[in-house]
Amino acid sequence: MTSYPRIFAHRGASSLAPENTIASFAKAMEIGARRFEFDVDVMGDGTLLVIHDDTLDRTTSGTGGYYDKGYSDLRRLDAGRWFSDVYRFERVPELADVLTFGQRQSMMMNMEIKPCFGGMALRDKLLENLVVAVKDVDVEHFLVSSFDHDMLARFHRERPDIALGWLFARENQPGPTWQEGAAELECRAIHPDVNGLTQAEVHEIHEAGFQVNVWTVNTLEKAAELASWGVDGIFTDRPQDFPAEALAR
Repeated sequence: MTSYPRIFAHRGASSLAPENTIASFAKAMEIGARRFEFDVDVMGDGTLLVIHDDTLDRTTSGTGGYYDKGYSDLRRLDAGRWFSDVYRFERVPELADVLTFGQRQSMMMNMEIKPCFGGMALRDKLLENLVVAVKDVDVEHFLVSSFDHDMLARFHRERPDIALGWLFARENQPGPTWQEGAAELECRAIHPDVNGLTQAEVHEIHEAGFQVNVWTVNTLEKAAELASWGVDGIFTDRPQDFPAEALAR
C-alpha cells in the first residue's frame, strides 16, 4: 500500500469549492479530510477576514484592497460566483466562523497569518484581534504559520502554547532563514515550498528537530515521493485524490 504524508486541505477542498470559504472547508470534511488550512488578514475596522490575497478581485465580487473597508463591505461580497454558479452568494467568512466550524467538526486547522500591508496600526490591530479570536481554540488541533516571521514572533509572545509553522519560499523571502529563526520561536514545523525541495533538505530540517509540512502538492506521485523522504505533512488543493485512510490520519 502506498503511504502518504498527513494531508492538509489547502484553503479547504479548493479545487472543488471556492477557496477559503465555509463551503470549501465543508467539502474537505465531506470527502474525509481531517485537516484544513486557511488564511487570515484584517480589514480597516479590525474585522478578521479569511482570504488569501490582499485585494478582493480574484476571489470575490469586490475590487481593490480591503484595508480601507470594514464589516459592512464584507457582508456585500460574493465569494463563490467566480468559481461556479453553484456557489453563488457564498460569503467571505470571518475568522470566528471558520474557527467555530473547525472545532465543531473536530478538524485540525492550520491558520496562516497573511503579511498585513495596511500599516503598523493595522498590523497591531490584526495581532490584538487574533489573540482574542483564538482564546478558546483547542491547541492540540491548531497550528499557526506565516511568511511574516515578525508577526509570527509577536503572536508567539502572546500565545506561546500554540504550535507554529515557519513558512518560507525560495525566492524573494525577506528576513532570517529557518535555520536562523525557527528555533528561537520554538516552531514545531517548517513549511517549505515543494519547488526545489530535496531529500537532503528534509533530512536537515528533521535533524534540527522540526516537522516538515510541504506546500503545495497536487499529485499522488509527488506526495508518495515526499512520504519516502519522511515528510510529515503536505498541503494540497486536491484532497479528493487521496485514499480515505490517508485523509483520516
